Amino acid sequence: MQPEQYEPWPELMAIEDHLAAQLREEFRLRLERCLQDQVTAQEAQLPEVRELTRRRWIDLHLISTFGPIRLRVVKGYRVAQRQWIVPVRRAWRLAANQRLTPAFQRKLCCTAAATGSFEKAAALAAEWGSGISDDAIRSCVVSLGGKAQAQPLSTPCTDRAGADDTLIIMMDGWMARHRGKHWGRKRRAQGQERVQWHEIKSAVIYRLRDQVAVSSRRRALLSKHVVAAPATTDPVSFGSRVQNEARRMGLAEAKQVYVIMDGAVWLWNIFEDRFKLCAVGTLDFYHASQHLQALATELFGDSPQARTWSHRLLHTLKHHSPRQLFKTLAELMAQPPRGDAPTLKAIRSANEYFAAHHDHLNYAHAAKGGLPIGSGSMESQCSQFQDRFKRRGQFWSYNGSGALLEVAVRYQNGEILSLWAA
Repeated sequence: MQPEQYEPWPELMAIEDHLAAQLREEFRLRLERCLQDQVTAQEAQLPEVRELTRRRWIDLHLISTFGPIRLRVVKGYRVAQRQWIVPVRRAWRLAANQRLTPAFQRKLCCTAAATGSFEKAAALAAEWGSGISDDAIRSCVVSLGGKAQAQPLSTPCTDRAGADDTLIIMMDGWMARHRGKHWGRKRRAQGQERVQWHEIKSAVIYRLRDQVAVSSRRRALLSKHVVAAPATTDPVSFGSRVQNEARRMGLAEAKQVYVIMDGAVWLWNIFEDRFKLCAVGTLDFYHASQHLQALATELFGDSPQARTWSHRLLHTLKHHSPRQLFKTLAELMAQPPRGDAPTLKAIRSANEYFAAHHDHLNYAHAAKGGLPIGSGSMESQCSQFQDRFKRRGQFWSYNGSGALLEVAVRYQNGEILSLWAA
């Protein structure tokens, strides 16, 4: 098959690309001159410069959005600390051996967070004129993401809840592929673990007033605060992190706080440990209906009777109260329709499940207050994370996924600039 032949580039495209390249070079030179003037001014004022011995001029090479720049800076020896330093590098808070300018780092971090791939971030950066390798982007993200993990934010969020606000908290987890301890081996042998699946625990926190109706059956959030913990994070540490982020979102100031989740035991252990005294818990209605429908199928099989029985109970549960549900479960426990083991097990399992959530089923009261009774916002956020971190062919290292996840969270929360805070 002959390769496809393309027409020459449109003249308009060629002119625009040529002019953009010229302007990039002009901006690079202007940036270089501007930074050199800044160096000269700062070195004249920094006390550290005057204290140095064996001073010399060196070239400081940096890579900016517009390309490489070279600056002449002072380097000298600090006798008290017995070390060579570059005062301007310290004044600009550049990390050791840092080559990328902070503005270029920010653009690369945002690109990596939006694409969910270091390789795709490099390809996109080349398209907007800043060619850089995917390894360099990964190194940048791992460095800044590691710093973020070690220094969680404590300042209040800009969209925090006030005294008249209702704060909503949702938590869940999703699975992502990671490289196992035998990942690099070419030959597969029995017992080798080349791929590991790990749960990424996540949360969504938002003010009720930021929830708007898109249609009669669909809602959307104008603003939300997301939380995500890297692989192998235990529930206790994750609960502590969600609580910290909830405080930043106004946990102590909000008029009401509601926590809405599915029935996973580890989630409700976090609720008992961190939020029970200050929040109302609600079991996601969809997961409650799943358990009730499973019981109906066991009792009546896949029949219209099963659907009628479960629909009647779910309607009463959703629009009135859980009293009829618990009355029905008590009757089934006392007089099961059959005595076979599967039926008894299904009745006992449903009874234990709903008994554990006795205080989390007040859906009618929630609906009257305009509160959600499902964790759809959390499911949507998990889907957004998976679109970036669970693509075909993605097998993450622990450092790479954890760092990019932290950067992605701060990017989505509008707090990306905190990565360069003092």
